Amino acid sequence: MMETERHQFRIWLVLPLLLPLTIIPVSSFQGRLPVSSRFSLSQNWIVDRLRKPHHAKGESDLLNLKQREVEFILHPSISSIPAEEWDRCGNQGGPFTSHAWLLSLEESECASPKTGWIPQHLELKVEKKFSSFLPMYIKGHSLGEFIFDNGWADAAHRNGIQYYPKLLVGVPFTPVTGERILLHPHILQTYLKEEISELRSLTARFLKQIALSNKISSVHLNFITAEEASDISGPIPEPKETSEEDKLKGRVQSMLDQLTYKDKNDYLRRTSMQYHWVNSNAKNSGKPYESFEDYLNAFKSKRRITIKRERRRVTEDAGIRVDAVVGEDILRCEGLVAKMFDIYSAQIKKMLYGRQYLTEDFFHMLTNTSFIENLCFMCARHADAGEELKAEDVFAGTVNIVKDGVFYGRYWGCLPGKEVKNLHFETCYWSAIEHCIKAGLSKMEPGAGGGGEQPDDSLDILSTRGNIGLLTRFSFVTLIFKCLFL
Repeated sequence: MMETERHQFRIWLVLPLLLPLTIIPVSSFQGRLPVSSRFSLSQNWIVDRLRKPHHAKGESDLLNLKQREVEFILHPSISSIPAEEWDRCGNQGGPFTSHAWLLSLEESECASPKTGWIPQHLELKVEKKFSSFLPMYIKGHSLGEFIFDNGWADAAHRNGIQYYPKLLVGVPFTPVTGERILLHPHILQTYLKEEISELRSLTARFLKQIALSNKISSVHLNFITAEEASDISGPIPEPKETSEEDKLKGRVQSMLDQLTYKDKNDYLRRTSMQYHWVNSNAKNSGKPYESFEDYLNAFKSKRRITIKRERRRVTEDAGIRVDAVVGEDILRCEGLVAKMFDIYSAQIKKMLYGRQYLTEDFFHMLTNTSFIENLCFMCARHADAGEELKAEDVFAGTVNIVKDGVFYGRYWGCLPGKEVKNLHFETCYWSAIEHCIKAGLSKMEPGAGGGGEQPDDSLDILSTRGNIGLLTRFSFVTLIFKCLFL
């Protein structure tokens, strides 16, 4: 989970004028991107009756949306958007698109111009009253995205192509799939499916227009849903071949075809994979597991024995217990928030390529909001410390988010000198899965990984899930052709 690539960046100051904008190069430097908070893209832009930003001769001036007017408004901070308005739409994207989460990232300066995340959140005001939102940032690097495009950046630099800044729609430091075009409930409830698709498509064209007008290399929409991806870039045709090898070849070819043939909005789809645990017992008609023992019964005998032996090494041989501390109980344990931050930062310092994205201020800000209801700390301590959990006894653990029946594994850590074999997997997976079963949660998303051992047959433990991202083709076609022919 740690990213360490460093690139040569150029800062651009964009004068806040109506499109097209004047771009002024400010300076070049190595490292992070400390850009002034005055950096902005444009003032409000109204698409009268949903006109296309640029349309070819013969195309219709109006989209098939009953001539509804859409206004695009850029916000330099999420603090300029009322939390109630944002969260009315943000719940669709999961807990990480909530106003409290994003505001805590900004106010703690984890995601701020000082760290190369310049907020430019986009508001879509439809019919002058229904506001939808996109979490959006200007980026001067590719750190903290968990969609690794550093190879593209290096290739661009070697061929004299300006890759940064780029425009990112997504959530900082969060490899979790969810809606990123957060539509107003009225739109979701009353608009036709085709109208919603057209609105997403229009938004994608506006993002492209922003990039073109500001000489930004590309637009990236990370960890979006399959429906959003299809509405923006069109579906990937399913190959007709029947064998698995032919299907894979056909799918790869269909992706390569998108480099040559024009699709709806000049966006390319990319898919990465994660492993998710699902609380569904295939041996019991897909019903939830009744206990961890019931879950173990889904494995073959040899694997059950191995898992039990691994857990005994932690719980019995090392005398360690792992407790789940949820919601307001976190604040009842004095000093636990600070201890969990110490554990998080200590783990990063132990990693040769570790990079600390979050600050202690962020941890405290988050727990001082209503978001604390979604927090779950898995805390490892010695069993002989007693039943009452005390912060000073905790030496390892994870910071997790729970919402709508989904357990999101986020940040694992262990204090120096306290490492125990199998503790990482016990805390991040076995104890977490056991907690999910007891709490009746439907799924666990462990995240993008980040150290520690894994069992040889981990593919049998967690189910696969694709994460979809989109990036504009117009920059990458230029890069590809320049690499090949110049």
